[in-house]
Amino acid sequence: MRARSWLISAAAVTVALGAASASAAASTGAGAARGSAPARGTHALEIRGFRLAPGVHLPRTRLPHLAPKMTVYSTNWGGHAATATSGSTLKQVSAAFNVPSVNCASSPPGSSGSAYAVHWVGLDGYSDATVEQAGVAGYCTSTAGPPAYVAWYEMFPQDPVVFTGINPGDAITASVGYDRSTRLYNLLITDVTTGGVVSSSQPCPSGSTCQRTSAEVITEDPGQGVAGGYNLADFGQENYTGATVVSANGTKGTLSSGIGKSGTQLWGGHNIVLINPSGTPLAATGPLYGGQAFNIAWLRAS
Repeated sequence: MRARSWLISAAAVTVALGAASASAAASTGAGAARGSAPARGTHALEIRGFRLAPGVHLPRTRLPHLAPKMTVYSTNWGGHAATATSGSTLKQVSAAFNVPSVNCASSPPGSSGSAYAVHWVGLDGYSDATVEQAGVAGYCTSTAGPPAYVAWYEMFPQDPVVFTGINPGDAITASVGYDRSTRLYNLLITDVTTGGVVSSSQPCPSGSTCQRTSAEVITEDPGQGVAGGYNLADFGQENYTGATVVSANGTKGTLSSGIGKSGTQLWGGHNIVLINPSGTPLAATGPLYGGQAFNIAWLRAS
C-alpha cells in the first residue's frame, strides 16, 4: 500500500451537554441505525455523517500493563505514549491520521475468525485499569472478502460503541479530553474528508478509577497473545501527525515530553513495539519527529 501522510487540523465541534440536546443528537444517530440507542451512560452524543452500528461488535482492548521504560514491547499495542510524572495528571490527547486501506488477501483471520487493525488516541491504559479512547478500525473476516471500516469510542471496561460512515483514505482527527467542571470525558472523531463527526461525553465507568496518568497514540491488534485471538490485518502503513498532549494545569506538549512553567518535566515519552507472543514484531514503530509525528508499518499478521 502506498502510504499517505496527512497534515490536518482538528475541526471545532460544540458538544451540547443539555438533556434536550443529547436526546436530539441521539435520536438523529439512532434513527439512521434502525432505532438503536446510544451506549448506556452517555451524557451527550452528537452524530453527523456517521451511523450507529449495533450489529458490529469490536473486541475490547486489552490493557498491556507496560513498564516505565523508554522502549517497551506489547502483544497488542504499537505506537507512542506519554506517562505523567509523580504528582501530575493529563487531561487531553489528540492526533491526526488517515483510514488506511486494509489488504484482506494478506490478513488471514485468527482463531476467532477475524483480523483487525485498530488506530486510536486515548488517555490511561498504559499501566492502570482503565482507558478512554477513540479511533477507527479496519477488519477482515476472510482473505477473499472485502474489508470493512468503522469508527468507534470505548470507555474501558465498557464495550466499544461503533459507527459506520468512513472510507479508506479519509483524513481523521481524534481527541480525548477530560473536563474537570463536568467530570466527563469528551471523545471526538472528525472525518475531515466528509465532514462527519462523532462526539460523546462520558463519565468514568462505574466502579473504575480513571487516573489520567498516561496518553497514547496507538495502532492495535486487539487479540494477540489471547486464546481465540485476532490476527493483525495488513494496514500497510499508518501515519500519525500533530500529536499533542495537555496536562491538567494546561501545559501543552508533545508525546515525548511536557515541561511546566517552572521547568519541571510533567511527563515523558515511550516507544511501544507491537510483537507476537513469541517476541517477533508484527509492526515497526517509527521514531517521533518533533514529538508529534510518527509512522507504524505492518509486518505480519501473527
